[in-house]
Amino acid sequence: MNQLDVYYRALLNYRRLTTSDNDCNSLRAAIAESNVEQDKIVITRAFCTIDEDWVNAIEKGLVHIEKAIKEDRQFIRSNGEVVPIEKVKHVSKESVEHLAKHSNLITRYTEGEDIIPDKLYTVERLNEYAIYENRFLYMLLCYLRDFVTLRYNDILDLTNKYEATVDFSKQISVGKRKMNYSLSMHDVRRDDKYIKENNPARKIIDRIDLILKSILAFLATPLMEDVSKAPMIKPPITKTNVLKMNNNFKGAVALYDYIVSYDKRGYTIEPSITTLAPFKDDLADEIAEAGELVSFLAYEYGLGIKQVLKESYQQEEERLKELQIKERAEQIAQLKRRLAKSEIKIEDYVLMLEKQNRALEGESARAQALAAEITEHKEIEARLSEENLQLNQKNEELVLEIENQANRHYEEMTALKQAHEDEVHELIIKQENEIRELKAQHSEAIKNLRDAIEEAEQKHSQQLAEIKENAEKEISEARAECDENIKRITVSLDERNSTISRMSREYDELCEKKLMADARIKALGGIDADYTDKDNFDVLEREYNAFKKIYKEQWNKTKKAIRKKHLNIENIKGSREQDNDSN
Repeated sequence: MNQLDVYYRALLNYRRLTTSDNDCNSLRAAIAESNVEQDKIVITRAFCTIDEDWVNAIEKGLVHIEKAIKEDRQFIRSNGEVVPIEKVKHVSKESVEHLAKHSNLITRYTEGEDIIPDKLYTVERLNEYAIYENRFLYMLLCYLRDFVTLRYNDILDLTNKYEATVDFSKQISVGKRKMNYSLSMHDVRRDDKYIKENNPARKIIDRIDLILKSILAFLATPLMEDVSKAPMIKPPITKTNVLKMNNNFKGAVALYDYIVSYDKRGYTIEPSITTLAPFKDDLADEIAEAGELVSFLAYEYGLGIKQVLKESYQQEEERLKELQIKERAEQIAQLKRRLAKSEIKIEDYVLMLEKQNRALEGESARAQALAAEITEHKEIEARLSEENLQLNQKNEELVLEIENQANRHYEEMTALKQAHEDEVHELIIKQENEIRELKAQHSEAIKNLRDAIEEAEQKHSQQLAEIKENAEKEISEARAECDENIKRITVSLDERNSTISRMSREYDELCEKKLMADARIKALGGIDADYTDKDNFDVLEREYNAFKKIYKEQWNKTKKAIRKKHLNIENIKGSREQDNDSN
């Protein structure tokens, strides 16, 4: 039975008693009808619509991730080192090959016996799981965990949240009683169980919860725990052959691309506000019960009558039980009369008698228990009185003993204080003598130390001068040598650069001549070969460009020759015409 059931059951029992009393009904009606225009309850909830596209994509991708993890991809890493022969556990092929190349490890050998080196090369092979593909899976699972957790927590926080605001004010005057009663309450409940169980989006929320649990389970696998110790890779990812060709890793890459490009919220929230104003009859009546209950509690504790009410309650319970027994006795007598007239069966009469006997037995057992409890209380009271007397006697003895101990303690403290003062005085005198001796020793040590420092400073100055002189001499020699090397290298570089320039020009001229020659050959009929291939056509194009260059140069020369020849002819004609005219 949960908390809601408990309070509902308690409310029904409370209401069953108050509704049977006329005074309670009158007061409750007065409270319910007072200032109804100010009665208001506002309930705020949120309903969520979740986009299923990202949920479906993650569910589909997790299948590939699970299969990729089960592949348990790894590579074997070999660590080799030379260790003393006594630490070698096994010998491999690499050990023999290394020993054959490093015979210096054999320091002793007796003919006819086995070769036992002092040291041997051993190889340890370890399984390495932190390969790039596994690290990609770990990064993807971390992304998915954050992606899903963020949305899942927001959805739960919004949809499983209950928020209520209650406001009302009552002024009641009934007979000689007046009461002003106001309430302003703001109630917020998160992760409410009832709302969670009746959430319209519960099915898809359960799917998201399963997705998150699956992601956390994958991260807790031994493979992912081992990979988590390696540095996490950072985007962009390198699509290796495994990520591109393996179907499981291909599906994981597709999910990664989907997640990193997803820029939507993934869900929409629709707030729902319910206002109850004014209160309905049942609600107003039950709200009035709460007001009267608060008034009763203030009256009970304010006057301190809780014990009086408790005794009255017990008396009323006793009266009700006696009344119930009398009613059963009357029923038994009536059944007996009806049995005598054969109006009922003997079984009904026997059943009623058994009920009455059980009730009487219960009362008898209760009376016996009360009597035993009273007897026990009396025995406890007598025992406590005896113990109280004994404790009083012990208390007096303890007080006397404490006084004696206090006197002894005072005497001991006085003696200790005097001894302590004498000891302190002796220590002070002794310490003053030691301080004077230490001051004298300290002064002597300081004097010796100053003499040693002056001597060391003189030696240090001489050494610095010698070092400085030698250093300046070495620096000047090194600088001269460096300048000479720089001059020699500069001359060599100039010669080499001129040689390189000349050879480069000659090389360019040869290339031009070769291209020109090839172009002439092709122009004379060597074009029958296939030059559709890219490389062949590029060669042909370069030859064509070289031929165009030669053609352009030759054409320029030809034009100059033609122009020169033409000018000479014109000059000859002009001179002849002048001669004819003169004649």
